[in-house]
Amino acid sequence: MPVIQTQNLLYKFVELCEEKSGRGAATIHAEIIGAPLKKLFPTINPDLVQYELLRNGLFQPAEWRNIKETVKQMEAENIWQTVKQEYKLLRKRWDGPKVSIYIFPVKNATAKSSKKIPKKNGVAYRGALFLFLSPDLSKEEIKALFAHEYNHVCRLDYLNQAPDKISLMESLIIEGLGEYAVKDLYGEEWLAPWITLYSHEEAAAIWKKSFIPSLHVTGVKNHQHFLFGKVGSRLPKWIGYHIGFHIVDSFQKKHGPFPNNLLYKKTSEEIITGSDFPMKINDI
Repeated sequence: MPVIQTQNLLYKFVELCEEKSGRGAATIHAEIIGAPLKKLFPTINPDLVQYELLRNGLFQPAEWRNIKETVKQMEAENIWQTVKQEYKLLRKRWDGPKVSIYIFPVKNATAKSSKKIPKKNGVAYRGALFLFLSPDLSKEEIKALFAHEYNHVCRLDYLNQAPDKISLMESLIIEGLGEYAVKDLYGEEWLAPWITLYSHEEAAAIWKKSFIPSLHVTGVKNHQHFLFGKVGSRLPKWIGYHIGFHIVDSFQKKHGPFPNNLLYKKTSEEIITGSDFPMKINDI
């Protein structure tokens, strides 16, 4: 079953925490939530997998008291069914690969609404996709997030490269394609706010100074400050995501439209060269 019934794992986690009055919640979290994922990443230390998911938005062990009610609310909103339907639709539309989809509550899912507390996040790998959600999301928000992440899965499957072999150029295109898929499917109103943070002139100047010399830097762990920006550096927040989207969007405007699955099968060099962000400094 592509959409894993993670409710069972979550209820089991809460049950064991209740039996021990929360003592050892972190260990129980690792055993119930983390251990079953070992089959997806057989060569990676389970602790590292657990850390990566927690860093990307998976609820914290100390939140165990709220998880049962959160899961019930998520079930009432048919979140697992919504994702299942979207997966079926998009896999056919993009001729995409099979993937195991895991849905968990996002960190601080029950917190009162705040712009500083993310209500959703996702992370994609070849063969696995994780969604971290709060129960009060609209179906449109869930669909947009899933489309972004499943597009990543399609691109990663097409590339067939290990994470340490992926270039910064490719990371930008992966993120750009994911958000462009949201625009293509659901319209601009569901795009992430970072697409409008900078003018083209501002982004192009940063592209010329900081990105072009580093496009061939490999290893996704080395791309994080380019994508997210870094406090105290010349890279402002979300700049790589912003540039990645506008590379793909401008390429599509100049050379599209493309059939449903053709865009994510184009090389990063072709997309960048045909965009408003040329790879050569002298072309800017």
